[in-house]
Amino acid sequence: MTNWLPDIENRRGPKYLRIADAIEDAIQAGVLKPDAKLPPMRNLAYDLGVTLGTVSRAYQEAERRGLVGGEIGRGTYVKGDGRYPQPQAPRAFALGGQRDNGINLSMAVPPLGDGGNHLAETLKQIAEDPKLTSELVDYQSHSGLVRHRQAGVDWAARVGVEANVNSMTLTNGTQHAIMVALMALTRPGDTVLTEGITYPGVIHLSAQLGLKLFPIEIDEEGLLPDALRQAIETQRPRALYTCPTIQNPTTAIMSHQRRTDIAEILQSTGLLTIEDDVWGFLPAERLPALATYAPEQVIHVTGLSKAMAPGLRVGYIASPSGATDAIRTVARMSSWMTPPLMAEVAARWLENGLGDKMIDWQRKEAEARMRIAVDALGDHKIRGHHHSYQIWMELPEPWRGDAFRREGEARGVYFLSGDSFVVGRQQAPHAARMCVGSCRTREEVKEGFEILADILERSPPAAQVMA
Repeated sequence: MTNWLPDIENRRGPKYLRIADAIEDAIQAGVLKPDAKLPPMRNLAYDLGVTLGTVSRAYQEAERRGLVGGEIGRGTYVKGDGRYPQPQAPRAFALGGQRDNGINLSMAVPPLGDGGNHLAETLKQIAEDPKLTSELVDYQSHSGLVRHRQAGVDWAARVGVEANVNSMTLTNGTQHAIMVALMALTRPGDTVLTEGITYPGVIHLSAQLGLKLFPIEIDEEGLLPDALRQAIETQRPRALYTCPTIQNPTTAIMSHQRRTDIAEILQSTGLLTIEDDVWGFLPAERLPALATYAPEQVIHVTGLSKAMAPGLRVGYIASPSGATDAIRTVARMSSWMTPPLMAEVAARWLENGLGDKMIDWQRKEAEARMRIAVDALGDHKIRGHHHSYQIWMELPEPWRGDAFRREGEARGVYFLSGDSFVVGRQQAPHAARMCVGSCRTREEVKEGFEILADILERSPPAAQVMA
């Protein structure tokens, strides 16, 4: 065990963040070596004159950043070499909503609807064509069959993206598309800009790729143009990752003017941008994709998991001509090809109108579930689009995100607190993200949110109220 004692007097911010920052600085400076054991939390709290809860939260923050890891009974240890730390694994919950011990509001996925029956019927139709079935079990181009890429072109055209089969690449879902785009644009050590509160998958993926995420301040419309411009000037980033439509987790939607302002910055600076538009097809009325405002600077990535069925692992990348070769090289290296059978199912659903029927059902179901959640939460401050499955809630004082999450889990309701979405050293917002799609039924949604509303009417345990 090390005798290391952090100096927090000359740092700014909440005490727990000062301690977490000191841990990170000590690792980067080589003061705390890989596998070094940090002081016991109780001892460090005594030495610093702070509460045990403050040190506990600091260690949790350091673990969130991928700097340390701990086990009950063993203590907390420095991970890796400190340069490109391995991320903390995100909390995992079973898909489908009802667990043995509770209700799952953690997964940003749509309900299944009648997707299983639709799949069964489509597979029957495919099986009736022996020539096609032989083609679908053979190796294909890593970029996807032409008709499958054309389905992606037609899909992207719905939000104004002008692509063609030569600029369209198929992937194994949108998460894979994001990984492919990041790997095509960056190298380990590069800086990538993103919303200060962002999708956890990007946080963990960037850590795995050795990338430095830099947070950009946001408001109810997403990225702030002035903050973006300043970050480009000072950080010299290789790329920007952003979700302009129903941003995960805040549900922010960029206005036309905001998209115009962001596009002008991208065009003037030449910064390549990954637009995550996986949610963009759910709103019945929406603005064109950011890629239509700056077509030579924006790589448009999307998929069908949120709009149709989560198990349909088909993603699409519409890229500027200068980035397509690099994207296809990474796609080939990382998976060779999207399974042709799934791509065929997706293409048929998009071509025969079944996809539109599924999207319409998802919109109506999302709207119904959102009404249930909003009614249960009453006057609490929440944000969410009526055609999405996410709710972002700012917690009332004195509640903190992690304390609220723990109380929810104690009552059998699972969701993510605001600290799961924070980039870098920022203070975690006193907020939580709940999703209404991962429950099997509307009744489960109602039960889950009524439990959360009841929790919010009570005071958190004193030990969990941290400065």
